Amino acid sequence: MFGKKKNLSEEEISKKPSEALKILRTNIENYHGYKELELRRDSDVAFRTKLLTIMRETGDMMSQVHELLIHSQLLTSWGPAGIVMKIVSDMRKETASTDYKYSTFFDVKEVEGEHGIDLSILYLLEIDILDNAEEFKDKIVDVKIKLEEMMLDTVEGNIASLMNLSSSVQNRFNERNELLRAFEKMKL
Repeated sequence: MFGKKKNLSEEEISKKPSEALKILRTNIENYHGYKELELRRDSDVAFRTKLLTIMRETGDMMSQVHELLIHSQLLTSWGPAGIVMKIVSDMRKETASTDYKYSTFFDVKEVEGEHGIDLSILYLLEIDILDNAEEFKDKIVDVKIKLEEMMLDTVEGNIASLMNLSSSVQNRFNERNELLRAFEKMKL
């Protein structure tokens, strides 16, 4: 769906910043990019709405996985699965109500340039976040199917993989938000 699913490498996308924006525009309704002041907030909301939709689906499936772990009496996986559920819950809360503090990113006309940021970096981060979130969701589906079919021999490793993927999504999302929070346009 996004960069990974279109078989585009980060290097290929970074050589063509417009390609990253095109990928996001194609896959996210009401997403226009961050270049134009009038559309910047709408694009931020559209991105976060897309991510929130994925995280809601992920959270619902993870709850089902947790119930299956309890039903299967796989005690050693309950704690790590609970950690994954907490990460998903935290991500849902932050995605729904991101606060960029005192950032001027949404208030100034020009965000690129000498005192600005390279928007292609922001676009790459967003593609990476959505790719990781989709991969995380797909992995939860795989774990759920294995639990339903009572294929319990790999569950501990699968839950550990879910912990890594959930942390990856959260870390990349935090990096994106920090980039926006840290933005300050210096007026000379």
